[in-house]
Amino acid sequence: MNVRCALMDDLEEIIELYDAVSDAMKESAFDIGWRKNLYPSKEMIQSDIKQKTLYILQKEEKIIGAMVLNHESDPCYQNVYWQINVDDTEAIILHRFCIHPDYHGCGKYFLKQALKIAQKQNQRVMRLDVLSSNLPAIRLYEKCGFLLQGKQMMDYGKTVIAHLYEKLI
Repeated sequence: MNVRCALMDDLEEIIELYDAVSDAMKESAFDIGWRKNLYPSKEMIQSDIKQKTLYILQKEEKIIGAMVLNHESDPCYQNVYWQINVDDTEAIILHRFCIHPDYHGCGKYFLKQALKIAQKQNQRVMRLDVLSSNLPAIRLYEKCGFLLQGKQMMDYGKTVIAHLYEKLI
């Protein structure tokens, strides 16, 4: 498996990946609220690629995972008592992390690669938010050593409870 920064040539395949994940989650008990052409939108994905913050996981040249690593956090992050006190420039935020439904089991590897990328960027901590109903993701994050730091009401298209996690890099 290979992890790399996404290129504009990857756009359509990344959209197909997010669509496959959206469809699979919509049909499960763990609906994360992602919808085709709405979230994540094509424009959002293009912007992430241009900013070089979107990373992909490939297996035999097929894109099976995607994630965004940047410093953009929801305003509610300011309401959380983070155990690790760092400047915002030292805290990388994980967004839109997903693995194709046919490749479950690759998430742990991809998440560990995210931590390595963050370490190379001299980040001290990784933070993320996840819907309280997304139990598979919560289990993955906790298995990889992320610690729950709080719960906040967040706007994911509708107001929902999100769990906020943190891990020292």
